[in-house]
Amino acid sequence: MLQHLSVLKDALIHEFYQLYDRYYEDEIYGCALVFNEYMLLDHLSIATQRSLFAEHEDYAQFLSQDDKWNVSKWRFRSSSSDSRLQQFNHLLNEYLQQRHVFGTPLQQQNLDTLNNLDILLSAFKQAKEALVDSYGLDVDQILFFISLPAQPNIETNSAQALNGSSQLLQEFLQVKQHRQIAHDPARLKKLSQADKDMLVDIAQLVKIDPFDYLQIANQAYILTLDSTFADINPYIQKLVYTIAAMEDATFAMSREEILERIDQFYSHLIRQR
Repeated sequence: MLQHLSVLKDALIHEFYQLYDRYYEDEIYGCALVFNEYMLLDHLSIATQRSLFAEHEDYAQFLSQDDKWNVSKWRFRSSSSDSRLQQFNHLLNEYLQQRHVFGTPLQQQNLDTLNNLDILLSAFKQAKEALVDSYGLDVDQILFFISLPAQPNIETNSAQALNGSSQLLQEFLQVKQHRQIAHDPARLKKLSQADKDMLVDIAQLVKIDPFDYLQIANQAYILTLDSTFADINPYIQKLVYTIAAMEDATFAMSREEILERIDQFYSHLIRQR
């Protein structure tokens, strides 16, 4: 699949430029490379600030704030019929047939085990760099990520890999985590003692005065090194990773935001009783 990297990169550049040229004045804030459940490319999709609903506008004609990061509701996308992405699809199709996974829904396969995600991210990164260096486009205020319906974690993982630390990224990660919790309550019906201990550890970290986000980030990173961390509730793990990734005071979570996130775990449990 490595030999097809340039094909995907060129396709991404072409498709994004077509969308950017048409909608850049509407303030593009998101761009997603969307796959279907068979791990085949579906389209490149973007969302704009102008498409978000405002009180003085007709709700039915705009994207609601709740769907700001819901790619399935985004309305601007590359054409599926003559898209250059389909050229790569044919190559990907042949590759998957050779690997004996074509025709098997993605939820039965692990994209990471095929080492395809790193390749896709590499092509996406190269395309993004080319858009800036060769085309002179301003994409700093656009969040890029990959979307696969069967594996929602790919969205957050790819967003972190493709974008530097920003308020937009933090917003995206928080929205996605809250949505996963809301749609997967069974995983939060019971917290283990280790889960509760981890939440207590995080709360104690952020309550120390003065509040030093870099020190807290470092301590959170140390928590991830514990041999028992792999057994912690995955949503609590994500919170710890988010705290450990704080590198810029402008976009670091505040003490109140972290404590609120901790409280959400217990609030959800109470509602389930």
